[in-house]
Amino acid sequence: MGSKYIIDYAEKLKNGELKSVVGRKKEIRRVMHILLRDMKSNPMLLGLTGLGKTSIVIGVAEALAKGDCPPKLRGRTVVGVDIATMMIDSKTLAEYEEHLKEAFQEIQAANREKILFINDLNFLAFMPNGNNEIPKFLKPKVLDGGIQCIVEAEINAYKIYVEREPDLMSCLQTIYIEEPTVAETTDILRGIAPRLEKKYAIQIPDEVVQKAVTMSARYIKSRVFPEKALDLLDEAATGLMMALDEGTTQDNVLKEQYLANIISFWTGIPLDKIGSEDKQRVIEVENFISRRVIGQPEATSVISGAVRRMKSGLQDPNRPLGTFLFIGTTGVGKTEMAKALSEFMFDDEKALLRLDMSEFMEKSSVARLLGPPPGTPGYEQGGLLTEAVRLRPYQVILFDELEKAHNDILNLMLQLLDEGHLTDGKGLTVDFRNTIVIMTSNLGAELPRYQRMDFLRKNLRPEFLARIDDIIPFHGLAEEHLLAIVDIHLNKFVKRAKAVNLHVELTLEARKWFADEVYIAKNGVREIKRLIQHNIENPLSILIMYDQVSSQDLIKIIRPKNKKGVEIVVLKPEEQNKKFEEAVTVELKMEDDVDNRPPPPPTFKLNETGNEFDNLPAWKRAAMAAARQQEGSPAENAQVHRMLKVPVVKGFKSTLGKGVGVSNVSAAMVKNVAETAPSIPQVPPVVPSQPVVDTTPRPVPPPIIPAKK
Repeated sequence: MGSKYIIDYAEKLKNGELKSVVGRKKEIRRVMHILLRDMKSNPMLLGLTGLGKTSIVIGVAEALAKGDCPPKLRGRTVVGVDIATMMIDSKTLAEYEEHLKEAFQEIQAANREKILFINDLNFLAFMPNGNNEIPKFLKPKVLDGGIQCIVEAEINAYKIYVEREPDLMSCLQTIYIEEPTVAETTDILRGIAPRLEKKYAIQIPDEVVQKAVTMSARYIKSRVFPEKALDLLDEAATGLMMALDEGTTQDNVLKEQYLANIISFWTGIPLDKIGSEDKQRVIEVENFISRRVIGQPEATSVISGAVRRMKSGLQDPNRPLGTFLFIGTTGVGKTEMAKALSEFMFDDEKALLRLDMSEFMEKSSVARLLGPPPGTPGYEQGGLLTEAVRLRPYQVILFDELEKAHNDILNLMLQLLDEGHLTDGKGLTVDFRNTIVIMTSNLGAELPRYQRMDFLRKNLRPEFLARIDDIIPFHGLAEEHLLAIVDIHLNKFVKRAKAVNLHVELTLEARKWFADEVYIAKNGVREIKRLIQHNIENPLSILIMYDQVSSQDLIKIIRPKNKKGVEIVVLKPEEQNKKFEEAVTVELKMEDDVDNRPPPPPTFKLNETGNEFDNLPAWKRAAMAAARQQEGSPAENAQVHRMLKVPVVKGFKSTLGKGVGVSNVSAAMVKNVAETAPSIPQVPPVVPSQPVVDTTPRPVPPPIIPAKK
């Protein structure tokens, strides 16, 4: 009766129930070698899931059936035991044990002519929550040599359940199965491709086979060869067969696009990022990033160079795609740079895992990132960091305010930055090689460049800094950049209003007011969100609650002439062409030759020549322009008077009297310029006659009014 539950793999191969094995000749020969031994003649295949351990055993069964083996192995066969059917047929535990006993006795009576294939360690070792009836009957027969077996197992299970039993170790010979190389995997796929062609009635060119191997190696790093390449080719071939059956295509030749579709399904990477890259888009990455991150040309240049290095494939394949440390004060664009990079690389701003390190200041917080150890609450849920990357391996990871993290977390990141992987609380290895790691910090942000690195070395370990690709400084935003940044946030508000059927427009002077208030606040661009809430969203929400606006109305944000701040005006359809008189940004005369605000950003040098006209400050450009209109130089056509013109960039109002201080060095420089500055004819201010709807910033010629002598 025991023969009913014995599976003959040679018979299954003959009936076509098992597929022939391609390649793995070396491993098959090694198994046969061990089977011929006098002692420890039970081979045990160890390796990760997907390496093809079961295929190797089937290859041994096929070689024995064909006689392609050493003479002393001819006539032998590989068998298994159908435990599932045995349990179904058994009504009681005693009957089940009787079936087990009969099956193993039959295999033993074959006098090693039947080699038992064990694909579950529970057959030999007593495991928790396992079927411990089987080892009671099988283990003694294996130990005394009555039954010869081939065992397969994962390395972790082997270490836990086999290495602790010396008697089992004495009769098993381990064989570590290595992951096949790209060339070996390509040969395996070439051997399997004809079978897929016949099954799906398609054609698989050799270049597509090679592409399946290279693409799976590049994008599916959490799995191993040959399984991932085989799965990719098989699923792509299935997709082509479905397209042929549905009539969406008449071409039965498998193309690279089908492989890209499957990669996109598996990883979430957009299709245009898979396969051939859009080189022109990568070349112009600076333009893409600078549309979101304003006023940080150095950071944009470094990040863009890193992106091109990643796309060219020159980066270290065993490390994350890029590791960066952003240094700068609050509100200068560090987080926005991370979002822009995420959008460029993965077409999704939300492909960003942001971890605020202020939440990980305690030693116990390390377990939150990796997951609690076994036996503790929350063990099944995994860690915040490792579980997120395991489920979505392609993303940007942002460690915000790194200096607040506990030292143990920085030690943990050494492995992440150097080796590209971490081991979570469950013992699983999580791959970080497809991630971009960005860390932000305020350390040394206020120091000059030549002092910054020394300060960082005092606060961060040298081995930590050495593992970072680039340390990128973010500078304070200049006044001339604020209008563009404010427009970005105002445009987002206009889109939100449009989503609720409200038509909102902002005039140029209103936009300038927001930019000037952000500059005065000195809190970076985060101040703009608060200003929009207080000055637009709050009063507009009240109007909405009282039904004072409708979808036909035009909501115009203006800067009234005789009031401070901005004002919301609701215009009915018949009033929407109404003109408003607004406060105009003008320059104020200086008192006592002192400018009460910081000087313009250091983008120019004193005594510039006319060849660098575009890089000069606003006041000097205006002076040279006026001199050219008079067909002469300032020195030739104007007398030198003791006056000072305030350099108001792009029409921003002066912050005189706002309490913004200036250093003695800057004041001295301003005074020196004032003593040598020529007198210029007064130019009336330019005021836009129409409300500006388009939020793209346009330069306004700055008015120049001589100061008191």
